[in-house]
Amino acid sequence: MKICVFASSCEVGTEISKAVYDLGKKLGTEGHSLVYGGYCKGLMADIANGFHDAGAEIVGVVPECFDSDELNYPYLSELVRVKDLSERKDEMIRLSDAFIAVPGGIGTLDEMFSLLAQKASKLLDKEIIFYNVNGFFDPLLDFLKTMERDGYLYTKLDTLYQVETPESLGL
Repeated sequence: MKICVFASSCEVGTEISKAVYDLGKKLGTEGHSLVYGGYCKGLMADIANGFHDAGAEIVGVVPECFDSDELNYPYLSELVRVKDLSERKDEMIRLSDAFIAVPGGIGTLDEMFSLLAQKASKLLDKEIIFYNVNGFFDPLLDFLKTMERDGYLYTKLDTLYQVETPESLGL
């Protein structure tokens, strides 16, 4: 299965970094391949390193504005170049069978909300997972529950996504 992982390119600390690396190693060892943003920094590098150390295929999708030999992960099995961030997101969705968000910033949220909107609209029927390391996504998940409780969603949250933690995955 090709699993798309959305992640921060920022350096955020060793505990989260290790949890993300361990996830990549586990998924790669299970025979999955990675589709991601293609960078060699932060949690993006950690997830790729885990897949790489497991001997898995790694596909990087990089927009023209960020394409550089210094930023692109050096062990990509395939580099897909696209025009911009919007096309990058579309291509990662097209290439992938399932999606995982690890801790990230605005880009990660943009990607996940796009997926959730598509799934809620029945335009996407693929698994979506929040990898909730150290409760990183708790405030966001609570806000989504508030939206559901107050009637702002047509679709039940439990049909849109799952939440996993290092503990729930045995990591």
